[in-house]
Amino acid sequence: MRKSILTKIILSFLLVLILPTTAISVTNYYISSKMLAQKVSESFITNLTFISTNIEKELGQWELISKYFVANPVIREVLGTTYARDVDFHLDMKRVYRELDSYSINTNIFAYISSLVIFGNKGRNILYGDNVSTLKINKIKEQPWFQGLGSSHEQVVWLGSHKNYADYRVQDEDVIGLARVIKGNSNYQNLGVLYLAISPKYFFDLLGKVNLHAGSRLYVIDNNDRVVFDSENELTNQLYNKMDDIRAKSNEHYIVEKNENGEKILLAYTPIKKYGWWTVQTIAYDSLMEGKKDIFRSTLVVFLVSFLFATCVWYFVSLNILQPIKQLTDTMKKVENGNLHARATIKRSDEIGLMSQHFNNMIDKIQELFISNMKEQEKKKIAEYRALQAQINPHFLYNTLNTIRWMAIIQKASSIQEVVEVLGRLLKGIFKSEAPFITLEEEISNLRDYIYIQKLRYNNKFSVRYDLEHEVLSEACIKFILQPIVENSIFHGIQPKETNGEIVISAHRKHDQIILSIWDNGIGMTKEEIDRAMNNISNTCGIGLGNVAERLKLTYGEKYGLTIQSKKDIFTKIEIVYPVIIDINDESN
Repeated sequence: MRKSILTKIILSFLLVLILPTTAISVTNYYISSKMLAQKVSESFITNLTFISTNIEKELGQWELISKYFVANPVIREVLGTTYARDVDFHLDMKRVYRELDSYSINTNIFAYISSLVIFGNKGRNILYGDNVSTLKINKIKEQPWFQGLGSSHEQVVWLGSHKNYADYRVQDEDVIGLARVIKGNSNYQNLGVLYLAISPKYFFDLLGKVNLHAGSRLYVIDNNDRVVFDSENELTNQLYNKMDDIRAKSNEHYIVEKNENGEKILLAYTPIKKYGWWTVQTIAYDSLMEGKKDIFRSTLVVFLVSFLFATCVWYFVSLNILQPIKQLTDTMKKVENGNLHARATIKRSDEIGLMSQHFNNMIDKIQELFISNMKEQEKKKIAEYRALQAQINPHFLYNTLNTIRWMAIIQKASSIQEVVEVLGRLLKGIFKSEAPFITLEEEISNLRDYIYIQKLRYNNKFSVRYDLEHEVLSEACIKFILQPIVENSIFHGIQPKETNGEIVISAHRKHDQIILSIWDNGIGMTKEEIDRAMNNISNTCGIGLGNVAERLKLTYGEKYGLTIQSKKDIFTKIEIVYPVIIDINDESN
């Protein structure tokens, strides 16, 4: 299927426009998305770092409180005393409670103490807190951390999240534990062990007001990989199963993975290095990358607007270029169809205008050459026609004068006057006008004079019969086309025959053509002689027949001329066909 240049230019432009624009848009989209993810992740990391710092400070506060407990002189005095009577121990415990209550007035952190147990080496234990009465003391002593704490060089050990050591339901089923050794006056002397259970409510009150992104979830993981805090309050005191992945990529601060539902999530994390804890925040990746959709929409809108604008601009630019080319092409088609007067009317100062100007100059020169060639052809035609006439006239005059000479010799000049008069009329008809056309009636009149002379020459050896339609006599014909053919009939057909012959001359019209025929009953021609005559008519049949054939083609065109029909020793018929000419005068000018 043929495509216009405009279509090709538009398609090529769209291809050239789409490829780089798409590449730029896609690259910009992915770079922006990556930057957005990085910025959001960094924001998460910054937020987590801030939270981790606060948690680290809070854990430090709990360590200070535990240090206050072990450094308090009343508590140390109680731990260092061996009591013989329970009443004495209970009296000193009142002093301890007053110390603790006095300290709690200055800080609200005591409200989050689920239970405080100080195990003394002297056999007496100090108990404090809302849930301490429900604890099973022996169960605490059976814990591995308790057994190894005495030989540990660490003064403080964070136990993380664990179940409360109680035999029945308590207010805080899960607590965060802290333990430390209480040293005596020297590091080699242990006064006892402190166990502090912190209520999980402490972390919910501490982190519950943190402003989290919609769909986000915050975790605090202890040094035993258990969840100390879950913003959804679903996984508290459970093992967090992502810690192996987090430790494997601890330097990256975040990972992107799929959850159990197959959804992509961003998991950001920061360590609380001093205590081996972690803060972890998760969020659905699609929720996190809501800005990515805005980037995509804005990129798409900019791409489409740019694309449409550039396409419109290029369309009108292409149209401005191609419209004059189409005009020039239409002008070329007119010239191709023969209209040499068609000219391009494009007035531009660019290459198209220059091409249009050169095209017009070329057509002007072609027209000049065509007119010049037509004039030359006309001159050539006239020259050939006159040359052909010049071939006939001397030939005919020679024969006629030769006939007059022999008549004068044979007949002793008795018929010279009559022959000369006929010859005069004939010559007058031939030379009276240079116009190539005469009426058929004038041609027949000249032919009758010629036949009269030939009958005298051949002593009436032949007779002539005319079969003429009256309507065709006024039609035009080339001057002197019947005489050469009749001459051939007499000379080549009748004269070699021993008996007298007959010639029939006919003229009639068929549609828009004139048909003339000259029939004789002379010696005739074989098929081979006819073929040779048609292939080389002027050489075969004499100067007259070839002259007529060539004049017909020069005047009317190649499809007109004469044909020969003949049978040996029976007849010969030569037929002339040429078109009807409406106005003789126009054709003769």
